[in-house]
Amino acid sequence: MATLPDAHFFELMRMYLGEVRTPYNKPKLIEELGAFLRKEENRRTLVGLLSEDDVRLLCAVWFIRDATQEKVAAFFEGEQDFAAVYERLLNLEERLIVYRHGDAQTGRTIVSVNPMLEDALRPFLRQSVLFAPPALAEEYERHDAPVSPELLAAYSSFLFDSGDVCKADGSFKKRAAAALESVFPQRTAALHRVTLACINLSILKDDTTGFALDRAKLESFAELDEISQCALLCVAAQGRFSRSGLVRQAQLLLSVAAGIPETGYTRSLVLRAAFLAAEKDGDNSDVAPMGQASRFSSLLARSPLAESARFAGDDAVSTLDRLIDDAVLFGILAEKGKTADGETVFVPGSVLSDPPRPVKPPFPKVLNIDAGFTVMLLPGLPLRALVPLMSFLDVTQFDTAAQFAISKKSVMRAFDAGMTAAQILDTLAALCPYDVPQNLRISLEDWSGIYASAALYKGYVLRVSAEQTAAVERVPAVARRIAATLAPGVYVLDVQSDEEARRLVAKTRLDFVGKIKTTERKKEMVSFPTVWFEREQNATDGDRQATLSPESERERHNEDMRAELEKLRLTPEQKDGLLDRIARNIVLTPAQLRGDSVRLEQTKAGGMDFVGKVRVVENALAEHNMVELEYENPDDPAGAPLVIMGNPLGMEKCDGDSLVRVETLPGHEEKLLSVGKARLVKRIRGSVLR
Repeated sequence: MATLPDAHFFELMRMYLGEVRTPYNKPKLIEELGAFLRKEENRRTLVGLLSEDDVRLLCAVWFIRDATQEKVAAFFEGEQDFAAVYERLLNLEERLIVYRHGDAQTGRTIVSVNPMLEDALRPFLRQSVLFAPPALAEEYERHDAPVSPELLAAYSSFLFDSGDVCKADGSFKKRAAAALESVFPQRTAALHRVTLACINLSILKDDTTGFALDRAKLESFAELDEISQCALLCVAAQGRFSRSGLVRQAQLLLSVAAGIPETGYTRSLVLRAAFLAAEKDGDNSDVAPMGQASRFSSLLARSPLAESARFAGDDAVSTLDRLIDDAVLFGILAEKGKTADGETVFVPGSVLSDPPRPVKPPFPKVLNIDAGFTVMLLPGLPLRALVPLMSFLDVTQFDTAAQFAISKKSVMRAFDAGMTAAQILDTLAALCPYDVPQNLRISLEDWSGIYASAALYKGYVLRVSAEQTAAVERVPAVARRIAATLAPGVYVLDVQSDEEARRLVAKTRLDFVGKIKTTERKKEMVSFPTVWFEREQNATDGDRQATLSPESERERHNEDMRAELEKLRLTPEQKDGLLDRIARNIVLTPAQLRGDSVRLEQTKAGGMDFVGKVRVVENALAEHNMVELEYENPDDPAGAPLVIMGNPLGMEKCDGDSLVRVETLPGHEEKLLSVGKARLVKRIRGSVLR
């Protein structure tokens, strides 16, 4: 306050302490103002005059990191226009509830809550205040998420059996699309999103024969908890990201979804929650927008401050805007219904709200196997328990209860993956409420014998005479690389290239000519990241809560102040100035009703008062204040006026009129506007704490 320009400093002092007489002492005046704010009676009155709109704006200033007027206006975009937010911020400044200060690093002007009043205001500062529950005009029946662990598992079975089903761009081939629609009716679109996500997570990999499931990757993914699985799939369906970018976007999605109450949020409220979550975190370097930005973030991007500093909330809003639809698909969000305006209302999805599935054995017994080797799978198993089943089950029909078949072909596929007949039986027995059919046990034993009766190898084969076998097997470096012994002295080597084979055989001191091997070496694989989620995250805003004074009490205070004003002998101009302060909730005590504290000035003019309108614009130019011009709007059938607000840059005269050049806000476009044709011209009071 000591560094304020004199005009603003003394305007503030006159509002609260009355006329300042010379000689004056700035530090002493500041001390007197501080004492005024510390009086318990004044603090009670100041808090008692807070309206719901005041508190909502205060909460935005409190929860938005490094709040600027552009950020706050963008947060309320679509609900309040820039002019209304700006004027209310100025009013809160005049009432000493918020103040502005410069950020030395960025050069921005930050709006903050007055720390002298923080203890009195803190009980009102709750994030829930910013999210008024929407009124439902239509409520939907609750359904399970389109994508479930059962669907993911059944789709993996389809891919194991059918092989490549995708084109190079990730879309389905024509024959595959028809087969998918037959097995997964009305789920092809959802499976396409799953396919894109799996490609971007490298669960589906493009090899020489097209896209194929990476079994090891799938098993690693299945080890994650269901919430992490759905969040990663949701983000990956939008594109390929770095590991940290994937986690941060998934974390943002879960954080916002977990904070949605049972009453739900509209899409705009979900985006606001994303904005706050990102601003609170303050670092969204890995959360990058893709495609077209939302209207919310576009407004932020148009801000002149966007050139010097990126808002963390900007990218977060764009991220959530493109994730919402997939979040419904993967069960992180659910559609509760619609408002009267047709806006969809979202609530936390079944993945977040339902009790989690068991992650460790014993798992529920949900398999039903008939004598024809048809398997019925009921819901209830996590993906980690379903993936081993898909190694030997072929999906035939997917519905609430999925149907599978066990065949010689599917069992051979499991044997190729390294499973044995005993492991298949154990897997089935653990999930069946009764014994596995005897004919299936016999068939598995028969198929196992057939599978073991012949083997096809492709690879580097080392054949040595009987006399040399001991010498080969005694070399540790060679013995470790023998993948299979086909016969005495005949070995399949686990090597990847001709050069690697030569180096290995050189250690045996044998002459060798090698061929290409078939056995695959176990690859080192980075596991999938787990996304943090706290199920009680949306419980409360804290225990310290307070309620606002009713509007009748606020009006009673102002009536008392007006009654006190009537007792004073003041000029009409002084009385009007003090009445305006009472209306703006600046007057806390009768001692502030001093006529000598009022500066006589014209702030608005309208109608036929052309001279007054010109004078208002001239004063705005001189004081570096903003102006608001109101015009007839023939395009609005409701008769609402066209209101343009901005910074006046200059004024020029023309025949019978004056034109003012205005930099509009928040669009920052220069416009040349008629002063004479305006219905109303108003000067927006500048900040007293500039």
